[in-house]
Amino acid sequence: MAKLKIRKEILWTLLVVVLIAAIIIPIIIVYTAAEQDNGNRIACFPLMEKDNDEKLESVCNEKGCIYDAVAENVKCYLPLSGSKSYGYEHYNSTFTAGDGTYIEHHLRRRQDTPSLYGADIDNVQFKIVYYGDKMLRFTFYEKGKSVEGNQPPVGLNLPFPSAPSENSDYIVKVSDNSNGLPFDFTIRRRSSNKIILDTKLGGLTIAKQFLMITFALPSSYLYGIGENTHDSFVHNMNYKMHPIFARDQPPGDGEMNLYGSHPFYMVSEDDGSSHGVFLFNSHAIDVTTLPYPGLTYRTIGGGLDFFVFLGPKPEDVVKQYTEVIGRTMMPAYWSLGFQLSRYGYNGTQEIREVVERTRKALIPQDVQHADIDHMDNEADFTLGPNFIDLPDFVREQAVGGLRFIPILDPAINTEKVNINYTTHTNAMDAGAYITWYNDTLQPDGNCTNSPSNCQPLDNIMLGYVWPDGRTAFPDFFKSETQNWWKEEMKTFHDLIPYDGIWIDMNEPAAFDTNKEKPFNYPPELPPWNLICPKNEWDDPPYITLSASRSATKRLSDKTICMVGRQGQNNEYLHYAVHNLFGWSQTKPTYEGLQSATGKRGVVITRSTFPSSGKHGGHWLGDNTSRWKDMHSSIIGSLEFNLFGIPYIGADICGYFEDSNEEMCARWMELGAFYPFSRNHNGLNGVPQDPAVWPLAAEASRTALNIRYRLLPYLYTLFYHSHTAGSTVVRPLYHEYPNDPRAKSVDTQFLWGPALLISPVLTESTVDLQAYLPNDIWYDYHTGKKESTSGTEVSWNTPLNKINLHVRGGYILPQQIEGLNTKLSRQNNFTMIVALNSNNAAAGDLFWDDGETINTTTNGQYYYIRFSYAETKVNDVAVEGVLTMQVQNSTSSLTGLENLKMDSMSIFGLNKVPTSVDIGIIKYSSEDKVATLNSLDRPMTSDWEVVLHFD
Repeated sequence: MAKLKIRKEILWTLLVVVLIAAIIIPIIIVYTAAEQDNGNRIACFPLMEKDNDEKLESVCNEKGCIYDAVAENVKCYLPLSGSKSYGYEHYNSTFTAGDGTYIEHHLRRRQDTPSLYGADIDNVQFKIVYYGDKMLRFTFYEKGKSVEGNQPPVGLNLPFPSAPSENSDYIVKVSDNSNGLPFDFTIRRRSSNKIILDTKLGGLTIAKQFLMITFALPSSYLYGIGENTHDSFVHNMNYKMHPIFARDQPPGDGEMNLYGSHPFYMVSEDDGSSHGVFLFNSHAIDVTTLPYPGLTYRTIGGGLDFFVFLGPKPEDVVKQYTEVIGRTMMPAYWSLGFQLSRYGYNGTQEIREVVERTRKALIPQDVQHADIDHMDNEADFTLGPNFIDLPDFVREQAVGGLRFIPILDPAINTEKVNINYTTHTNAMDAGAYITWYNDTLQPDGNCTNSPSNCQPLDNIMLGYVWPDGRTAFPDFFKSETQNWWKEEMKTFHDLIPYDGIWIDMNEPAAFDTNKEKPFNYPPELPPWNLICPKNEWDDPPYITLSASRSATKRLSDKTICMVGRQGQNNEYLHYAVHNLFGWSQTKPTYEGLQSATGKRGVVITRSTFPSSGKHGGHWLGDNTSRWKDMHSSIIGSLEFNLFGIPYIGADICGYFEDSNEEMCARWMELGAFYPFSRNHNGLNGVPQDPAVWPLAAEASRTALNIRYRLLPYLYTLFYHSHTAGSTVVRPLYHEYPNDPRAKSVDTQFLWGPALLISPVLTESTVDLQAYLPNDIWYDYHTGKKESTSGTEVSWNTPLNKINLHVRGGYILPQQIEGLNTKLSRQNNFTMIVALNSNNAAAGDLFWDDGETINTTTNGQYYYIRFSYAETKVNDVAVEGVLTMQVQNSTSSLTGLENLKMDSMSIFGLNKVPTSVDIGIIKYSSEDKVATLNSLDRPMTSDWEVVLHFD
């Protein structure tokens, strides 16, 4: 009792002191002692931390945060017991659906909580919606408003809510909902009883232009969060900050946002299970990792609207995510062939020379691209004087099977005077452009009064990009704009019969916004530029890491002003839908392509958002000819497969700076296994198409011939991605989720479950150190079984070789290669049968005509299953049976009806076959490989091949 009395007296004394301090100094909360950094600090002002701002301490104290002058990572942070003193508390009511599909809590902002950036919302609804046993959604939104009011205008494929069963994969627990108690909640995996998401670390903030939440995670194996630069596929958890904001920002070093926005992550848990979390928000976002482990989201608008996918397999997570955002498009078969491009062709003749050089070197090529230099002064849908004969070249080359893809930028020249530029006049008639929010925010339209930043085209927002005139930016949220764009694409196709479209600069990019003039503005003209007025949208209270790294620390740098007005009914600020610009352009471009060509085609887009993969693929942007960028391309390719955009690749041999023969040879070997395989380089660089160097030509020929041989397998992987949502390129850990070493491998990758690619990524390397997961693996080139697995291995890898391994238990359909897919699709089939420990294997083949639209929907395809198994008598194998079964057939002509299964190789065949019921068999006792030739089996009906053993 005496001790209790003393404690009460101390507390009363402290209370008096605090009250006096509150009268004298208006501080909300005062914390005098820093707490130990256990990897769970939530920075109050992370951008000030990064900039080493000398004002940090005073601002920190003013806002009631804790300041730690000697901290290595976070000096100013919220109290670690944040849920008790910062954020929200329960307030009097909880609502539960009678059918068990949702639960809703009314939360109230704690009165002693400091306001970090102002305009905090006092009353908030927290709602959990259940979608059966493997998916749920939780959302925070202002009381009196709706969940839908914060959503991006992107359609999701949501199932009907359904109550979880007693055996659901998850258990949700919300903290005690008694009035006034702090709010937090957890999601636990039922099978392991492991908490996979926990908000107890605190930091919850709901304000007009600043929202924040922190999750504790079950492990440090965190993947995803894009599009930004990462040095490894598994994230560095030491307080690394990753910005998400679409920007014309080439990949480089450091924490950079790039072209797209993908607030999705996956975590691999200790027991091998995985889960994914998707933030459905289109505003600028910063994501900070915490060593705890955990992560903090900060965003400047919209809502905290999360979907959780329970897997439990990594591939299950991706399938569940892509079911919600939409499955990937089915690429045309030819688009899986090798492609050539560069910025800087001086005319059609140079393109012709490149194509002929490539063909003479016997390097396969399916597609030739043309960058903006093919245009008349970089104006869309035009041809420059040196490319007037380009349509004739395209038609001529199409006869032999070469396809053509031109580039289109969204910014339209509004001042083109040397021709009657109907693209712009048609856009004006359609009302297709983004406009200013209102007259107050629009700069003066009179260029005599305001020559440096006038806006002389009514209420249309003008900037400057590549064309030699002020540009306007289409608003693809409008149906009128979409129709205009499609008509322009059709008219252009009538001029030059392209097969696919490449859309670039669609973040949207605008050069040097807010500076005196763009870097490429005509020097003979007085300085002019798009200069955004000061306002709460271009200059929000929290400016984000992306903005803080830009020239003037404004969101609008390198793009248009956030006060643009968009939408069918002018309902959106560009501030809210900036990250959707590329997404909004991709769909009408895909539809316009198919309308113009009558074929499936392919669209490659630079800026992406969740569900962009339904209509296009992506390349990883303007990389640099560096070995490091080769490695980064694998990381980016793995991430975009998580994001539901498996048609992905990087500029082979690099875009910026000059490549060299060794680097380009190694990069061509790697790039031969990008799903989107294109060599592309920048203006004024030395030519790097692979035929310019003898060793690069040899390496390219070898690797690409293997690619073309494997295209039936790759195409089948895309069929599964298109129909079921699985990845095409995948990390090792997706197939080996319980292997700790596999969880961090990002210098190797898989095509589907069965083909391991292990490239050389460093200079002057012949002995490659790699990892081989614990399984049965066969050298693709020889069929020989690897003697060891589950450990690091070393392979001799000369310059003209890439290491490929086939996993036991799988059958890979192949087709004899050709110089393009028009030729290779006429060749007979072969296959690899790689046996597992049970001397069995299985595989499949999807086949259609390669370019008709909606073949999967209309059933215009063949789907074939292959299997191999051995018949035993008294545990002794007496025969091996390879079976082909046609599970879906079509009356449509696909070319398959004219082809045969010509041969096969069986890897790991331990018994010597004495005979085969058809064909000719050879057996290598050293490699344990059986080769069967002259099979002559049809590809459109069922059959068996039987091997007999002694």
